[in-house]
Amino acid sequence: MTIEPTITKLKNAAELISEAMNELSAFIKSAETEQVSTQNAAQAPASVAEPETPKLSFEDVRGVLADIARAGNREGVKALLEKYGASKLSDLAPVHYAAIIKDAEGLKNA
Repeated sequence: MTIEPTITKLKNAAELISEAMNELSAFIKSAETEQVSTQNAAQAPASVAEPETPKLSFEDVRGVLADIARAGNREGVKALLEKYGASKLSDLAPVHYAAIIKDAEGLKNA
């Protein structure tokens, strides 16, 4: 009985295992590179920064609406407040400040 065929088979198996390891290593490196680039893309800030809108205070809104009311358009001010779900200015949610100021500009010109 000769051992040569067994040694040849073992050498072939070792070569196949080595090739498989190389392919697996290349696949893992590729996957890591893709994961890093995906993370970088997710972390990258938007190239177009949205302009920051100024924060409006209760006093800002009160001043604008008071000017309109003093100019004789109390009903318009009241209608604006009701449009945003408030019966009086103190009931107005701060999220509506910018919108009500914008709408109030229309009352100034009316």
